[in-house]
Amino acid sequence: MKFSVQKSEILPKLQFVNSIVPIRNPLQILTNILFEIDNDTNRLTLASTDLEVSAVAEVDCDIEDEGNIAVPAKKITEIIRALPEGEVIFATENKSLHIQCGHIDFDLIYTGTEDFPEIPERDWEESFNLDAKLFSNMIQKTSFAVSEQVGRPAFSGVLWEINNDSQVVVATDGKRLGKYETDFSLQVSNKKMIIPIKGLSLVRRIISDEDAQLKILPEENVISFKYDSYKIYSRLIEANYPDYNAVIPYDNSKLIKINPQDFKQAVKRISLLASEDTLKVKLMFKNGKLIIHCEDIETGQAEESLDFEGEIDDFKIGFNYKYLTEILQLIDSDEVVMKLENSLDPALFYNVDDEGDVVEDNLLLLMPLRLSSD
Repeated sequence: MKFSVQKSEILPKLQFVNSIVPIRNPLQILTNILFEIDNDTNRLTLASTDLEVSAVAEVDCDIEDEGNIAVPAKKITEIIRALPEGEVIFATENKSLHIQCGHIDFDLIYTGTEDFPEIPERDWEESFNLDAKLFSNMIQKTSFAVSEQVGRPAFSGVLWEINNDSQVVVATDGKRLGKYETDFSLQVSNKKMIIPIKGLSLVRRIISDEDAQLKILPEENVISFKYDSYKIYSRLIEANYPDYNAVIPYDNSKLIKINPQDFKQAVKRISLLASEDTLKVKLMFKNGKLIIHCEDIETGQAEESLDFEGEIDDFKIGFNYKYLTEILQLIDSDEVVMKLENSLDPALFYNVDDEGDVVEDNLLLLMPLRLSSD
């Protein structure tokens, strides 16, 4: 194997495939990145996998000899990152990958590819195209609620309900929920898939302004994505997703509007004195003001008041301040609408449009914390 490539071309692709490589794994081969050179395409293919998600990236390069090897992922990424900008020459010799850049030389021991898991090519003829920025936004506005608990497999991914004339994406951990619904059409029969967050995070990472379309291929147990010179293959989670609509209080009757940036910054300030055990921030609506309050028996208390729009008075509710801040961070509009009912029912958060109306395609839900006076 021998080829040359600019550092600026190969480094981002290496960093991409390296991002899913486990640092330690009983299968030592999985700590490597697969290098494949093909004279027919004049491209270097880089691939990695953790057996659940596979990442592939192609790099244009100048080729002298083809071949394939498995290279330690961490070391090769560190080496290329440390090199100066310019041409990098790779060549295999005596079980080592020789890397040359100017007057700099590295010899990195590689292994054969016999034990590297096969990453089969997909039949992209069966795929469909989707606006890449829209898909990225759908995932961003829901994936915050994915559960980190391994014992609840359905909650560790994002549900995608594909219909002929509408798409619904949902994620929840039982305390938070994000739902994004659109009415665009796909020439795909009705499908429901739970996609692991790891694969979706990879997809969002590669989406840019250069290519508008994301190619998606849903299959029985796997979903595949193709974008520019990147490919991502992810196993689907086999589980039954709960009835999320049953927990969404669409009819909450108390509605307020408030500036999300002011609200978020106030919560950040006041939560400096929140209890480290409960992370609780109390919201009190009184005399036309929203009073944000935190207290801790060992450190003290803090309070700040904000103006808001809405017919609500003598009402209070508590939230995990980290979750509340996270939701406010996802609001794009100049105002956020909160729909409340009582101190024990979930709160709903929405963007508003230019006319001040609720934008219902993206719903964010947060369960409250019990207040000591309840």
